[in-house]
Amino acid sequence: MSKRNLLLLNAGFRMTYSIGGLLSPAAMGKLQLAADTPERPDARLFVRGFSAHQIGVATLGLASLRWRRLARPAALAAVAIDLADMLSAAAGKRGELQSDLAGGLVFSAAGIAAAASSIVSSDAPSSDL
Repeated sequence: MSKRNLLLLNAGFRMTYSIGGLLSPAAMGKLQLAADTPERPDARLFVRGFSAHQIGVATLGLASLRWRRLARPAALAAVAIDLADMLSAAAGKRGELQSDLAGGLVFSAAGIAAAASSIVSSDAPSSDL
């Protein structure tokens, strides 16, 4: 897969997930893609905040499709934000691994893999990144 396609996949998924989390945290909870929020305003705020920072990273990724000089910073931002999310989730984990946390770890790991692959992919000259 090309660098641009990896960045598009990464940014597109982030944007789709994040719009859902921003507009309807409860629906994301029902799909087990976020914490259950109906009775917990703190969880709703967390899901919306998480979604907002993912939208920022996704926007940078989408901008890199137009301005190629942003590709490396976009990929590095994606790796950094996913790594930070995984580390903070692991640090806060208490007891049994819940489905929303497990899902988040899987999504973050996939994000890291796609973004890192776009950095090291050799489908185009390095000047593209």
